[in-house]
Amino acid sequence: MQKNILSLLTLLLFLTANIKAEGGDGLFPFLDGYKLKTDFPVYTSDNLWDYINGGAYTYLNFKFTDLHIAEYVKGDILIKAEIYRHKNNVYAFGMYAQERAPDYSFIDIGVQGYTENTLVNFVKGPYYVKIICYDGNEALKQDLLTLARSIEKRLEGTNKLPETFSKFPEKEKVKNSEAYIATEFLGYNFMPGVYVTTYRHEGKSLKLFIAECESEAQAEEVVKKLTEKSESSKKKKNILTIRDKYNGTILLCPKGILIYGCMDNCEDLFKSFTGK
Repeated sequence: MQKNILSLLTLLLFLTANIKAEGGDGLFPFLDGYKLKTDFPVYTSDNLWDYINGGAYTYLNFKFTDLHIAEYVKGDILIKAEIYRHKNNVYAFGMYAQERAPDYSFIDIGVQGYTENTLVNFVKGPYYVKIICYDGNEALKQDLLTLARSIEKRLEGTNKLPETFSKFPEKEKVKNSEAYIATEFLGYNFMPGVYVTTYRHEGKSLKLFIAECESEAQAEEVVKKLTEKSESSKKKKNILTIRDKYNGTILLCPKGILIYGCMDNCEDLFKSFTGK
């Protein structure tokens, strides 16, 4: 009996040591050589303004739910990690895409991620993660990458782009240009969430988009309002061409709850997009 108790205690001590060595605090792992500090408030949609002030408005538009913060300290070196959680993977990717450009230094992490100077940002599932070293020491970039990959392993959720992006053609697409606009696409408050991707066609840049409505009735209403707002419109087969006062020529093709669109009068590319 006593031998069994000693064996059990030994096993518990072993497991505890491993948890301490490999673990951390909740979403945040330990980083070798750094002291982990996690005694920060958890910010929600009610008080995000207290942390990022005016920047909170954009995050709230992308259905932000909560923010967890940690700091990693080694002497005078300070690394901050922020984990923003959104309603789902679409909104998280949309918020991430608001703060990145196609020419950043992308890395293979989560759905997508990049490094710039002394920061690493990435998105996975409903989480948007931002890691930065405030002393500007680029020699610490490897520590940032190590921390980012450790955090990524702890986060649940998909490592794939939102499914709707699979409907966009690959030919002539600008790599890493996908974005999701949660509200007021084209400047109109009646627009639903919109998936957007940039293309280079015949030497010029243009955007293809898909507006995703909740019902076919809503899709019909959106097309109707866009037509009413336009200076002119004409329909050829299933493609509607409108001349918007603020956004120029727009091609539209409703398909059920989806509205396919092109921010330019580029029928050949648009036909390959819609299959018309």
